[in-house]
Amino acid sequence: MKIRAIINGVSFYTTTAQIRKGIGDFSSQNIAVRQVYDQMIKERVLGFGTTITLYDYKMQKEKFQIQLTKC
Repeated sequence: MKIRAIINGVSFYTTTAQIRKGIGDFSSQNIAVRQVYDQMIKERVLGFGTTITLYDYKMQKEKFQIQLTKC
């Protein structure tokens, strides 16, 4: 299934298989996108957007504004 993703203002198209595999080089970004995708599937909606805050190994805060929409 094709998904339109917007992460911190950057828009691109991806697939559900690619989301499960990892869409980028940053593991924290992949975790955040998978959490949003899982919530979208759980609630059975066509799109979902939220801000997720994670901490890296140096305990520095990373914020991700994520929107996912089924195409």
